[in-house]
Parts: sequence; structure tokens; C-alpha cells
Amino acid sequence: MSPGFPHSLFERLGEVIGAEVTFDETMSGPAPGEDPFADESTDLGWICSTSFVDLATRADDPSITLTGVAWVPDDPDANGRPIYFGDLITRPDSGITSFDDLSEKTVGCNDPVSLSGYHSMRFALHDRGLPEDFADLTFTGGHHRSIDLLLAGEIDAAVVDSVVRTGRARLDSEVADLRILERLGPWPVQPLVARSTMNSEQIDDIRRRLLEASSHPDVQAELKAASLSHLIEVGVDHYDDVRKAMTRQI
Repeated sequence: MSPGFPHSLFERLGEVIGAEVTFDETMSGPAPGEDPFADESTDLGWICSTSFVDLATRADDPSITLTGVAWVPDDPDANGRPIYFGDLITRPDSGITSFDDLSEKTVGCNDPVSLSGYHSMRFALHDRGLPEDFADLTFTGGHHRSIDLLLAGEIDAAVVDSVVRTGRARLDSEVADLRILERLGPWPVQPLVARSTMNSEQIDDIRRRLLEASSHPDVQAELKAASLSHLIEVGVDHYDDVRKAMTRQI
């Protein structure tokens, strides 16, 4: 459930832990009110931290728990930490040079769950004392789709996952030429979660295997192709900023 990242990355990590991998790229994570972990049909999910916060705080007996594994972007601004940004981008010829220029402009967003591709923009508007209709926030269905629409001139700007943008920019000169108005964040990267009814020893084993595999050459190749550096251990407190932001009355 991490739209925009290469399928082969998750397939290789699935092999490391002996998991069958399926993809749901319709949204960045389970939508509010939905829970694929509650009926035990799903064991693990690499989901947006907004969904993690929702599922982990929705009830007294949460359906998920953190495995404690996260990736580190290959990005100087991440500085070796498991953090990323909502990159607010526009075309060089758009005439948009600052956040204020987005007034009444169309901004492409990923989906209603996405932290980097939607909520980061909402938080930025809130922090500036601006109403949510300051700009026309339009859902495109994916970070790559937002970039494509921006390049085609069908939207004025877009807010996208910084890791996805970095990966595209390294392969496509048009994407590399897009202007970054701001990097919204930083925010904690997407967590790997497990259904809470899984055996704790099994979860510990999954974490250990993934962390050990992070340095394997074939896993390193997949991480590099996704503009990631390595896997690292994280605790639940790493996602406190998302929890606080999502519980604000906006």
C-alpha cells in the first residue's frame, strides 16, 4: 500500500521474510473506517503513517502494531534519518515562485490518506492561517500521476512524496527541472505494520530478517533503485508528530 515505489522492492523484501506480496495501489493505506487487519486476512502492510495512526488509535484494542522497521531515503535533507517530505512542485514556466502564488491554483494531491501527497499540504495551509480552499486541492490517484499531470500542464502544482520525486528526477530530465517551491515536513516515513494478533516472536523475527537483509547486495540494489539508502529500526514514538497533527482540529 505504498503507491509510487517499485513493486520489485516489496517483492524482494517479501522473499526475505517468506511473505506472499500483493499490491493495493488505490490508496496510500486503509481508508478511515476500513481495516484489512482486523479479520486477519492481512498480516503485514507497508502503509502511510496516517493510516497507522488511525488504526493504532481507533480502538482500545488496535488491530495493528509496529514492526519497528523503516527505510531511510537517499536524500541529503534526510541526513541518514527515516524521514521524508511532501515536495511542493511546479513547472519552471508556471509563474509560481512561492507558496502564496498558489492562491486559486490547482494543486494535484495523491489521495485522501496520503501524508506527503495531501495532509502535508493541509497542515501547511493551517500553519499559515489559510483556509483549505485557498488552493484547489485535486486528487489524482498517485504521486506519479500528479507529476504526469503537472508536466502535461493540466494542473498548476503538485505535492508529492519526496522519495518518489527524487527517483523520477534521476531518470527524467523534465522532472529534474521542476521547481521545488517548498519541502513540507519533514515527516516520518511509511511504517511496516503487523496485525496485532501476530506472535510477538514472529514480529521480532521479521524485523531482524529485514534489518539484516538491508546490507545484502541484491536488497541494496532494490533500495537504491527506489532512491532509498537502507532499513533502520524505529520505535512507535517516531510517529508522534503524525499522531499529534492528525488529531488537531483542522
